[in-house]
Amino acid sequence: MSAQRCECGFAASEKTGLLDHLLEAFAPMDGVAADGTIHDEGRARLACLCGFSDGTVGGLDQHLLAIYTPADHIGLDGKRHAVARR
Repeated sequence: MSAQRCECGFAASEKTGLLDHLLEAFAPMDGVAADGTIHDEGRARLACLCGFSDGTVGGLDQHLLAIYTPADHIGLDGKRHAVARR
């Protein structure tokens, strides 16, 4: 049994698996955020096209998740995605 679960029922074996799932649930394919800014991995490694970079994969993933996660946690598939509490 996984320690990392999403409210939609997705179970990840490691934290990065859940983060990838959440990014897939919230980030639109065109990379355009609600404010009209494009947020996507740029040519410079570990940097977002908006200019954000902290030099780590985790930092970039957290930035993208923060940008794309809506307040209600409803993903592009119409389901709620959030870390499930035990």
